[in-house]
Amino acid sequence: MVRNFGIVIKSVLICLFILAGTNGCKDDYTSVIPYVYVNMNINPTNIIEFNIPGGSYYFENAGFGGIIVFRDLIESSNPFLAFDATCTHEISQTCRVVADGSGVAKCPCCGSVYILFGGNGSPTSGPAIEPLKQYRTNYTGGRIIVTN
Repeated sequence: MVRNFGIVIKSVLICLFILAGTNGCKDDYTSVIPYVYVNMNINPTNIIEFNIPGGSYYFENAGFGGIIVFRDLIESSNPFLAFDATCTHEISQTCRVVADGSGVAKCPCCGSVYILFGGNGSPTSGPAIEPLKQYRTNYTGGRIIVTN
C-alpha cells in the first residue's frame, strides 16, 4: 500500500509539472492592430525632435497607421521607442494617435490617452484598454532601426 501511494504521488507531481510547463510558456502579447511589415532605417541627426527627451516624430508611410518614434527620458544605449499610431480602440488607418511632446499620445477620435514614457504605450484614460502596438528599435552607429 505504501509503495503504491509513493507511485501515485510521483505521478501526480509529474502531471503538475507538465501542466505548469505548458501553461507557463505563453506567446508574447499579440496586438489588436493588423500586422504590417516594418523595416525602417532612420538618421536621427536630421530630426530635431530626437534631440530632446520626450520628443517624437511621426512617420506617415510606415506600419498600419503610421509610426511614432519617441525619445524616452531614460538615457541608455537605445533611448528610442516606436509605436504604431493606430488607436487600439478606434482601429482604422484614419484615426491616428498624436504625440504632443509631453510623453503621451492622444486619439482625436475616441479621446484615449496613451503613455509613451517607459516603453509600453499603455492607455491611461479613455475607452481604449489595449496598449499601442510597439515595434522593436535598435540605436546603433548613429542610426535608429525600427522593425517588427
